[in-house]
Parts: sequence; structure tokens; C-alpha cells
Amino acid sequence: MFSRMQIRETIMRPWSVLALAETAPRLAHRPWLYLSILALVPLAAYPQTTLTGAMLFSTTSNGAWNNYAELNTVGGDNWWDLWLALNPDATSPVNGPSDAEAGISIPLQAGKSYKYYFFGSGPCCTSSETFTALNLFFNGNGSTPGISVFGALNTYSFVPDGNTTITLAGDPVAGSGTSFYNSGGLVVVLSGYDANASATPPGDVCQPFEFSPGDAPSFFGSFSLQVFPAAALSLSQTGGPPGTKVTTTGSGFAAAETVGIYIDDIGGPPLMTTTTDASGAFTVIAREPQAAYGPAAVYAVGLTSGKLGAASFFVTPALVMTPRAGVPGETTKAQALGFGAGETVDIYWGEPRQLLGATTANGQGTSTLTIAIPADAPRGPNGVLGVGQTTQATGIGAILVK
Repeated sequence: MFSRMQIRETIMRPWSVLALAETAPRLAHRPWLYLSILALVPLAAYPQTTLTGAMLFSTTSNGAWNNYAELNTVGGDNWWDLWLALNPDATSPVNGPSDAEAGISIPLQAGKSYKYYFFGSGPCCTSSETFTALNLFFNGNGSTPGISVFGALNTYSFVPDGNTTITLAGDPVAGSGTSFYNSGGLVVVLSGYDANASATPPGDVCQPFEFSPGDAPSFFGSFSLQVFPAAALSLSQTGGPPGTKVTTTGSGFAAAETVGIYIDDIGGPPLMTTTTDASGAFTVIAREPQAAYGPAAVYAVGLTSGKLGAASFFVTPALVMTPRAGVPGETTKAQALGFGAGETVDIYWGEPRQLLGATTANGQGTSTLTIAIPADAPRGPNGVLGVGQTTQATGIGAILVK
């Protein structure tokens, strides 16, 4: 199988640390340029990790495994096979075309980027299916997904999946809830994932390749990986609603280098930048930005060393009341934060429990609803609840009734 793999190698040449240091300030807002420079740094001394399994399956809108269809890189089982290739027309296959050749073992090296196109050997999604998930397995561990994400079909948007998911063999297991895999001095980041529903060619939404006789047009998509030498990163807490102050601590970077802090997407602008001390460490305090409910990745990228630290943070909901006090009959605004993207949020008065209205969260899990303080609300502090109708997550706010 290794003789058939045509993993694209990046031509690398020496790059001086001084030149990188001089370029770092300009790279903070142009991470794509940083990654191209990183590819030129000699990295032969860095270890490798190996991608040894991939599982694709349909989900609900919040990422829950719905047991409709599964495709994997395992031969000889009951699931459809998942084929990988280095190009969208599958002329450079990684595995297949027979069931016995379904397995993969792909070495991944620090400082390089990889893109794989996947093809389902059978139908995965119907017109009623709108979400799909990807689990990636590393270093022979087929029980725990190192990377577990889900997203809507025909989009490039995806989020980490912390729901009950499935192993490489299709058995129920807890999701990793991360879009990165950290092991052996390397961090593998899932930088792109796009799944497309079956349709009629031409176009890249469906390809009629016959990996085995009688195949119909295949379920099609791609995923991309970026591999970094690892640094250490820790957060003062593992979760909280948007606006929470979080202390972020990093170490193992180069001395006095610029470090960009990113949330989920290292391809966009950084949340902030900082500079390491003489030991290559830093500590910063920042408020959690607005984000939708669920696990999120926090990345710290050293713009001289090329090292990356990664940590997970779970976004939880909350309600912020404005104003925070009033008399019965007066209105106040309930701002819902940290709910599921696009989900309906029901707003309730605490005691006695009353439904005050509903609102729809935007892509960042945020929405605002104007409510009236009930006429029978007791004087003193009162609770207001927001309940996500998809995630079932609950956010709590408070208002002082005069």
C-alpha cells in the first residue's frame, strides 16, 4: 500500500531564525504566509505521527450520531468503505479499490499540510440528511477518535463534536470534542472539512468512480490537516459562557517571539498576540469571545519557532439582563449567549415558571429578546432561564424586582 501512496512533499530549504523574527510582526495577521514560511524550515529532527483510520457518518444538527449510514477505512466489516485520494478525480488513490485494501497508514510530518479527498463506496446521505461527521484515528488506536467534528453538508463550516460518536469499527464511544490531535511532540490540526451530498456530475459534489463493480455516483468531500511541532498550552478553566475571563499560559516557544492566539481557526486573524519571555513562556488574560455552545479549540502559534500549543474550552450559555433591575410590568432585554448556532431559545421567568417568549440564536450562539417583568413577580432577586431547544443547554440570568 505504501508504494501506491503519493503524499505530496514540500521542498524545504534553510531559513534563518533572524529572517523569521523580522517577519513575525507582519505574519500575525497573515497566517497563510506564516504557514508557507514554516514549510521551508528544516524539520527532519521532528517526530512523525500516523493517520491510521477515518470514519464518516451522518448526524443530527447538533452532532449526535443518528445511526443512518457509516463509511470507514476498515476492510471485511459491515460498513461501507471510505476511499481516500490525493486529488478530486481519484487518479492518485491512497487506499482501495478492493475491500481488502481499505486500511490506511499515512505518516504525517511537522511543518507540512495534507489534503485528502474522500469518496463513499455507497450512498451516505439522502435528501433528508443535512449533517455529517468525521472521526480520525491515529497511531493504531481505533477506539478513541483523536479528531471528532461535524458540520452541515455542502459547507466548509465544522465544529468539534463532543457527543456520543463511534469507533473506527462502528461501536458507540464518547467523542473527543476536538479538531486537533496532540501526541508525541506533534499537533495535528484539522484545518478543513467539506462533505457534499450525492448529485449528478459534472461538478465536485459527486464523482461516479467505480472503486468496485456496480458503484453508483459516490458521496464526495475532502479534509485538510496541518501538522505542527508541539508547545504547551493551558487554560485557567475548561469552560464558561462568552465574556468569561480566561488566563492562557504557554511554554516551550522560542525566546522573545510573537505568539498569535486563535479560536478554532488558525487561518483567520488572531484573537490577540503576545510576546514570550526569555524562557519561551507567556501568560495572558482575555475574555472569551462570542461563540456557539460546545467545545472550541484554543491555539497559540509561535511565529518564529513554528510551534503550536492547543487546548480545549467548552462554551456554555448564559443570559445577560439589561437593565438588571425593574418593577413588574417594565421591560428588560435578555441577551442569550453561548447557545447553539441557529437554535431556538425559549426564555422563562424563574418563579413562578412562565414562558416569556422565544428567540433564535445567530451563528455565534447569540440573540436578544425584550421581555416584560411579570405582574406577579416577587420582590427581590429573580431568575430568568434560557433553554436551547436543540442542545437543551440552559443559561441562567438574574434580575432584581423592586
